[in-house]
Amino acid sequence: MSTELKIQANRANAQWSTGPRTAEGKAQSAQNARKHGLSARQLAITPEDREAFDALLAHYQQEINPRGAVQQTLFDELVAAAWNLRRVRILQAGFDMLDPAADRLARHHTRIERTFHRSLKELKAIQTDSAVRATLPIRIILKAPPLAAPLVLAKRSQQREQQRAQRLAHLPSATQQAAAA
Repeated sequence: MSTELKIQANRANAQWSTGPRTAEGKAQSAQNARKHGLSARQLAITPEDREAFDALLAHYQQEINPRGAVQQTLFDELVAAAWNLRRVRILQAGFDMLDPAADRLARHHTRIERTFHRSLKELKAIQTDSAVRATLPIRIILKAPPLAAPLVLAKRSQQREQQRAQRLAHLPSATQQAAAA
């Protein structure tokens, strides 16, 4: 049981240990529990890595050129995965492959790599669909929902045109009907 004297001493000592007070100290303290940041909700970009990240972002932005909210979301996932893959490679260089932490890092690498390739595949599909949509006849574009796959629409349209042409080919022409009469 604590005596009144101990309680007062603890209260007096607590006044000296209030944690960081400056913004810089609070920012540093917020990173105390971070191990590698690969499972963080936000990208872990240190101030010294900001320039490298901005260069990576600009390079991907120029190459992919996302348009619209869906493409931008997939693009953000792609860039985050690319950045984290870079960080995983750096972290892996410092681990002994027999270390259990190396196994966890390998699982992060696999998960991040899957995210990268899935995002890239989806972006390619959406951008390909956009390019194909621009080549479709206006009557099909107006009827098709915005997320419909234009390649599928184009193939179905071609199949219907072929079926129609085959039906017309089997119908006797007006000159054949006149000759038969």
